[in-house]
Amino acid sequence: MISKTIPLIPVRYYLRLIELIVSRGSSTQALLDEFNIDIQKFLAEPDLKVSVEQVEKFVHYCLRNPANHDLAFELGHSLHLSAHSLVGYAILTCDSIEHAITLVTRYFSLIMPSFKASIRYNQQNQLELLIVPELDMEALTLNFHVEAISVALYNNINELINNSLTSYHIFLSIPAPLHVQKFNRLTNATFHFNALHSTGLKLILGQTLLNHKLPLADEMTLKAVELRCQEQMKEITESQGFPEWIEKLLMNAYQLPTLAECAGLLHVSTKTLQRQLRKKNTDFNTIKKQVIVFRAKQRLTTSTDSITQIAYELGYSSSSNFARSFKALIGISPENYRNGQ
Repeated sequence: MISKTIPLIPVRYYLRLIELIVSRGSSTQALLDEFNIDIQKFLAEPDLKVSVEQVEKFVHYCLRNPANHDLAFELGHSLHLSAHSLVGYAILTCDSIEHAITLVTRYFSLIMPSFKASIRYNQQNQLELLIVPELDMEALTLNFHVEAISVALYNNINELINNSLTSYHIFLSIPAPLHVQKFNRLTNATFHFNALHSTGLKLILGQTLLNHKLPLADEMTLKAVELRCQEQMKEITESQGFPEWIEKLLMNAYQLPTLAECAGLLHVSTKTLQRQLRKKNTDFNTIKKQVIVFRAKQRLTTSTDSITQIAYELGYSSSSNFARSFKALIGISPENYRNGQ
């Protein structure tokens, strides 16, 4: 895991949190004294980064007052698409909800790098968006973020569909909070608590909602904004290491992207990407094989999806091709691995 002391997380969301606790009567000066931070500097540059360690301390400070038990809910409820900087504007110019969700998974690290997002389609052809922690955080901070992200996600979907009556479900790993009645009053979405085995949240959307057309769709604007998102991805990638980002892209994609597609997402040429990977004594195919093995094992043991569906998800044209590759890498067939043989 990445060290908790490395500044990775944009401060913009926590500035909103400061506004909320000040509106509840907390002193800005007390906050300054507690953390010895320059609020004006952060206000001037909301994309400045803070560390997980700082975030944990801040969450503890906020929740020290029992009256703030609903603070994560209110934080999420205050976050409109415009709060997500470039990614928010890119989402607004997508042509459908499905397109917007796909874009979110591609650039989620620009929104909240302490979590990662991935999508898959279940047997009912519903889209499942899964958001799980990427960095090591203590339980209080994790649960705070799961709640805030789930409400922000609800808020953003309603913003896109203009509150039209279309139902969907959000499953959370956290127990029902003291303020669960606030969730019960939210329209369209049904929230399910203690519904996941591991920390995170899952959004399930049906085809009717996925096909919903967005009023501000603009292909040219989207391309321009997405280009800037890719440039930001490149800047982060170069500072943290290409192999880690390639692995992240392959782990989170519904269908595994090619080398050229990964290079495009990182806004570099394929030759540059290959050269950067060689500097780290690896290559794209090696990373891809490792990811395929990990994801295949995970899907075979934790899902009831058919071998054909898993093969398609991992980029194989047929289940037989997947079976041959899996056996060559693991030594047994996917069926035998699933059956524990």
